[in-house]
Amino acid sequence: MNKTGLSYVLIDDLSYPNAGLRLTTRRIANVPKEVPDYVEMHSHDVDQLFILLSDTDDSGALEAEFKLEDEVYRVKSPVTVFIPKGVPHSQKVLSGSGRLITFLRKGVYP
Repeated sequence: MNKTGLSYVLIDDLSYPNAGLRLTTRRIANVPKEVPDYVEMHSHDVDQLFILLSDTDDSGALEAEFKLEDEVYRVKSPVTVFIPKGVPHSQKVLSGSGRLITFLRKGVYP
């Protein structure tokens, strides 16, 4: 899986048994012009929250594309994206630099 940026798992059931949540952060910089799709459409049995924060002002805002079912949304940081459980979705970073934070109420993911 070709992902943009370096990812860190801050907490999950593997690092803290029975944590019941997964919190990750991805440091993003130098996004290539042609960004490959790296997350296939999928869904979770829990709600998911994404937070995009940029390193700079609007000129360097972190920009991402979220697909929720048949709808496509382009968002720029700072922004929070909430995906209800069961909704098929995918996402990819398009440009900018900053942090992509992901929160799920579940502990173990590959």
